[in-house]
This record gives sequence, structure tokens and C-alpha cells, in this order.
Amino acid sequence: MVLASLALPQLALADTPVELQSLKLERQDAALYMSANWRFELPATLEDALMKGITLYFVTEVEINQERWYVYNQRVAQAERHVRLFYQPLTRRWRVNISPQPFNVSGLGMSLGQSYDSIDEAMGAVHRLVQFRIANAADYNPDAKQTISINFKLDLKQLPRPLQIGAAGQSDWNISFSKTQRLELTP
Repeated sequence: MVLASLALPQLALADTPVELQSLKLERQDAALYMSANWRFELPATLEDALMKGITLYFVTEVEINQERWYVYNQRVAQAERHVRLFYQPLTRRWRVNISPQPFNVSGLGMSLGQSYDSIDEAMGAVHRLVQFRIANAADYNPDAKQTISINFKLDLKQLPRPLQIGAAGQSDWNISFSKTQRLELTP
């Protein structure tokens, strides 16, 4: 009984910690933009999966809500950024695609793709969030109480079905971050 209770805290700590650094919310022209850096280390299990040809998908979801004194808060804006990371063994290059839609819905559709020589360079592209359009400028009301919710995760729903089942119970596959705060633009 004591052995089981000692093992459980270690399982809880095995999830990959994710930090949001250098968050910058700014208004330019007719839109609100978000810039930030995700800080996390890719577990060895996921790096091994990439080397075996498994593609990883990351998603950043941003939602802006306006507080109301009656009923529920009103959603003002919503934006998503999907990142696909994979290894090409023939060319020994890492590939990162960025899209506003899930890749399983649109194929590659409207996506930005770039190749890298090392996994560190490719992960730098996954970590970096630069000038991500999150809303129209008209959606931002400095006089109203607005909050921004930021969610980041490894999207297991876009993995092949057999991997979805196997990865769901393993903590190495649990990469996520969630934060809600008052919407204040960076001066």
C-alpha cells in the first residue's frame, strides 16, 4: 500500500510542464496580435516517435470574452493556430507547417511550411508565436471587462487512431497549458 502511494506522485509529475513567456498583446492597424514563446522540453518518447515517422500536432487556442452582469460572458473573438511537426528520413530534415485550421480537415490547405536541419531549430519554430492575429481591432473595447483565455496542447485527436488510444494514458504525451487573464494590451 505504501509503495503504491509513493509511485502516484511521480506519475503526476511526469507530465511535461509548459510555460508561456514574453506574452505581448498589441493592436496594430485593424487587428489584435499576440506574440509569445512556449517553453517546454520534448520528452524522449515523443522525439523517438518523430524519428519513427509519427507526425506531432500542436494547437494554440485563444478566446476573448466580454464579461456581462447577466447570463453568461459573451465570446467576442476566437482564433486557432495549428502546428504540424515531422521528420523526413530521406532528406534528414525536419518540417514544420503552420495553419489556422486542423490539418485533418484541410489537408495542407493554407499553411506556411519550413524545413530545418535539426530538431532544436524545428522546435524553435513550434515554440515561437509571432504576430498571431487573434481578433479584429473593433472587437477590443478598453472600457469593457474583457478576458483572454490561452490554451496550448499536443493535439492527440489528429494522430492516427491506434496512437490516439495508446497515447491517451501516457503522461509523456500530455503537453498542455491553460491560462485566463484580463485582456490588457502591451504598451
